Amino acid sequence: MRARVHIELTARDGTVVAHRDCRNAVMREGARLVADLFAGRGRPITHMGVGTSGDAETDAFTTSGLANLETDGAAALVGGTETTIPPEAFQAAEIDETKRLVRVRVRATLPATAAVGTLREAGLLSRGDDGAVLYNRVTFAPMTKGGDHELTMFWEITFPYGDLQWLM
Repeated sequence: MRARVHIELTARDGTVVAHRDCRNAVMREGARLVADLFAGRGRPITHMGVGTSGDAETDAFTTSGLANLETDGAAALVGGTETTIPPEAFQAAEIDETKRLVRVRVRATLPATAAVGTLREAGLLSRGDDGAVLYNRVTFAPMTKGGDHELTMFWEITFPYGDLQWLM
């Protein structure tokens, strides 16, 4: 599995104020989330979130959530830091036969009143009655979201198929 995200911060008039393009890291519990699908215990990705930590991921990939703390002199984010991803936000999976990939795309937007402050990380989450599982995480150069900006993330997740021995 691989994913990339394109992030756009837009003003009320639709002008793109800032953007970032990043590749993600799948968290250990995110991989377990996908593995649980094989046993019929899986649950879907339900939320997109942002945070304030720009810390690199450790080799254990055990980050369990996105941070909302004062960081490098910047205050914690004001307003909600997650948004629900409705099922219709997921495009139908498509097959790229040349690259031998199945690709799914999803888009979600945090409204102007949410996550106001300095953003440094984002991720996709599966939220259930027992809490949230952080599926993946990206970090990026700081971007400042004002109370008059919307933040839209366009995620593209790919799953390779075929003889995958080259992965070993």
